[in-house]
Parts: sequence; C-alpha cells; structure tokens
Amino acid sequence: MGRFALSNLARTYTNQVPAVVEGMPLDDWAHKNIGNLVFALPYEGHTRINPTGPPGFISGIYFSLVFQLRKWEFFVQKADEWIEVSPVHQQYYQLTVKQKQEVEQQIKAGLASAAQSVADLELLKHDERKYREFLDYFGYEYDESANGFKEKKEKDEHALRSVFIDQVDVHTGEGIAIRTIVSRWPTLIVDFMKLNDSDTDPDKVKEKMDVSKAEAVVLVTKNKLYMEWKKLFGGEIQDRFRRIRELVRSRESSVDQYREWLKPYVARHQILQEGLGIGPGARSTLSSLFAMPAGHATSFNQIELWTWREFGATPPELYKGGTELLGQERAEGAVRPYDSWTKKNLIFHKDHGLVADFPWITDEWVKEQEKFMTTRESQGAGIRPWIDPVKMYYSFFIITLEKLNIRMPTGSEMEDGTFDVNYIYMSENALFAKLLEMKAKQVEMNHYIDNLIGVRDPGCPICTPKGQKPKDERDWLQPAKKFFDYFGFEFMFAKKGPYEHDFFERISKGHVRSAAYARYATITNFIKQKSGYGQ
Repeated sequence: MGRFALSNLARTYTNQVPAVVEGMPLDDWAHKNIGNLVFALPYEGHTRINPTGPPGFISGIYFSLVFQLRKWEFFVQKADEWIEVSPVHQQYYQLTVKQKQEVEQQIKAGLASAAQSVADLELLKHDERKYREFLDYFGYEYDESANGFKEKKEKDEHALRSVFIDQVDVHTGEGIAIRTIVSRWPTLIVDFMKLNDSDTDPDKVKEKMDVSKAEAVVLVTKNKLYMEWKKLFGGEIQDRFRRIRELVRSRESSVDQYREWLKPYVARHQILQEGLGIGPGARSTLSSLFAMPAGHATSFNQIELWTWREFGATPPELYKGGTELLGQERAEGAVRPYDSWTKKNLIFHKDHGLVADFPWITDEWVKEQEKFMTTRESQGAGIRPWIDPVKMYYSFFIITLEKLNIRMPTGSEMEDGTFDVNYIYMSENALFAKLLEMKAKQVEMNHYIDNLIGVRDPGCPICTPKGQKPKDERDWLQPAKKFFDYFGFEFMFAKKGPYEHDFFERISKGHVRSAAYARYATITNFIKQKSGYGQ
C-alpha cells in the first residue's frame, strides 16, 4: 500500500478504508478539510455481488458491464490485473502461462537481434569516424542536409603524408617500404615529409635536400606513389563516406525499430502478471484462498476497474450558497482541479502526497496532465475530457472482479465471480489527484519497458532532470489557525475552499443520496440483473 493518501480506497468487509492520513482515518481527514475538497465514502456505497455459473458466465457479465458503462457515458480505465493458474488446469494453463513464456522467448530473441544490430552499428560508426578524419585531411566538410561535400580549407599535406607512410606504404613489403629502409637513410622520413607535389626530378631533389642520388631516387619514387594514392583515394573517399553514412542511418533506424517492436511484447508480458510473483498482497490472497487447493485444476483472475462520471443530476438548488465571485472565477477557470490546496496537500505533501510514492513528479508534469484531463483539444476531436471544466463533483467507482474457474475431476467446469463495487463521491480536485496516480503508474511502466530494451525517451519525466517543485504559497492566516487549533476551536473567519462545506445537510442528504440513486444503484442493479438475481 502506497503512502499517497488516496492510493488505497478499497473498503474491507466492515466498510472501513484502511488509509490513515495525519494520524486519522481518511474519511475523518477529508471531513476536517471539507470545502477544500469533497470526499465522501457512503456506508451503503459498498457491496459484493457473487454470481456463479458455467464457464463464460462471469466473463459475459464483466464485458456487458464494461460496454454498458461506456453507453452510460462513464469513463472506464483498467487500473490493475493479475492472474494465477494451476498447472493441473492444462487447457487454461496453455492459454495463459504458456503464452507468457512464449512472449518471454520473443523478448529474448528480439533483445538478441537488437544487441547484434548495436554491435554492427558500432563497427560502422568506427569506420565513419575514420573516414571523417580522412575527409578533414583532404579539406572536405560533409553537409548532412544536402548529402554532399564542400571544401572548407586547404589539404593537410603533413597529415596525408603521415597516413601514406603509416597505413599505405608500409604494406608494400620488407625492404621497399619507407619505414623498413630508414636504417639505410636515417633522414628519409623527414626528407619525404618536406617534399612538394612538384618534386618529381631526382637531380633537383638531390640538390634541394642535399642527399645522395640513391636517396633522391627513392624520395621521388615514393612521392609519385603518394600523389597517385592521393588522387585515387581523394576521389573515392567521398563515395565511401556516403555509403557508410547510409549504412549508419539504416542501422540506427533498425535498432530503434527493433526496440519499438519489442514494446508491445514487454507490455503484454507485464499485463500477464502471475499472482505469486507480484507482491505480498496477492501471495497472501492465494495462499489463504480456500477455493484454490494445489492439487485441483483452478485459475484465479483479478481485475480492478476505475470508472467515473460527472454528477450532472444534482438539482440546481444544491449549487446555491456560493457567491457571485465564485461563479465568475469558475467560469474564468480560476477555480480548477489543480489549485494551491491540492498542490500542497494531495500532490506535493512529503508524507501523504502523490510525490511520496512518485518522487520524480514535478509541477510542470502535473500541469501537463491537468491540461490533458480538462481540455477537449488534448483528447482529440469528439472525445470528452476526463474532467469536465464546468462540473465540480463526480461519482467515482472502484469495481474489482475476482474470477475463479474450477474444473472438476469429472470434467465439469464452473465459474465463480465476485464483483466488489466501491462508490466514492468526490470533488474534481480529489478525482484529479487519483487519476494522476494512474498516469504516474503508466509513466513508470513505460520507463521500465524503455530501460529493459535500452531505449531512452527524451520526453520521459523520470529520465529528465527534476524540475522545480512549486513554491509554497504563504498562508497569512496560519498563525491564527495554530492558535485556535491549540485551544481546540475551529477557525471560522473564512470559508474553506471553493467546494461545498456543509457535509451533513447538503453533501450527505443532497449530493451523495442523489448520486447513489442515479449511479450506484444503476450499476449494482445491472450486475444483479445479468447475474439472474430474483429470477
């Protein structure tokens, strides 16, 4: 369970949320901060429906529910899933665990291909660096955009003659190469470096260098060979460099493609999580689950859905009590999910904020997510934003399906499922913080995949240097609040936040009750109807 205040909202059989914030239960902490947020956990808003039927019965209810929620204009996101299959159940084991093993083999083969491509790329880059060095000696500069060359300076004759001696002439053989006959004429290399391209007459070279006739003949011969090599290699190097550059670009693209092709396989491998390998919660569930004896053919699958919708059924009178200024601020966007209180208490609080579980989160990243969740433009044409800019309150549901398949020794099969429906009524800033948790998990998932296959995403917020945390806005009333808290009095000089602050009369009797009829009862009745309750 994470440290984030809203990380674990699943209620127990006694309808209690185990989360504790600032030494008090989550719902008590939310009530203390009423007005800055609305967060209600109705006692009657939690139920577990347990239908049983033939194979495919529970799956049919699940898919019917998911599709119907979309028709009811709910947003639906899968928050978590894991599976555990007994090897005794051969048919289902082949469809799940063996599929995961096949995905593992595909990942290994893909990583091996990517590694070989990287090795080939490094060899090509080495050749590219050498040819780029030669281009520099010849005075050429490569233009990447035009895939051509332009002369930037004069040739480096000294370097070219050195390359000729060390890498070309040395291969002419023992007793012929300059480096092997330097013992006869100790100044031969120095004299060769002093020659010009026009020095082709032995007699003139003999007088110019003050050397013997024999050495002058050797110098002239090597100089002619050098000029011929420079003529041939100077024209060929441009074509060779172009080919090398094309191969480098092709190999770079193939390496990136290999890694991109691996992403779906790694993501699928992560989705096919086995219950005994993902954490103590799943292990304890499976080890104590009475319906999963080791010697029987069973499979257990748990899916957690997050679904929410703006609460548009609220009667207009429930919005009364706000000032004209508040309405104007709401219309102008001054009242928004990512306000100063949310920033300080739900996002960047070091003990129970989202940053406690995801320390890489920055103010810039949160603002990007706010834009994504609240604007229609970021969602695409015709798609509603996750958080409606003009709706302040939302019905949020955590629907967990625990599905158990059992195959009897006689060959008969049955499917048992438990739909755990958890209803929470919350303001837009609480919903925003909860959805941020899901987005942060997606970022970490993508970062894990990129690390596994060796890809670095320049836009990854985990990889980039941490941005500036938002500056704490000074609360001028904090000394007075501390004074009243010390004596046990509630500070009443100003209304807390932009949201409803009358919990017992307006939120519980108006908002939550209306949402229970319009949302919670609709979902639970649909599951019961599909399960055959009362038939």
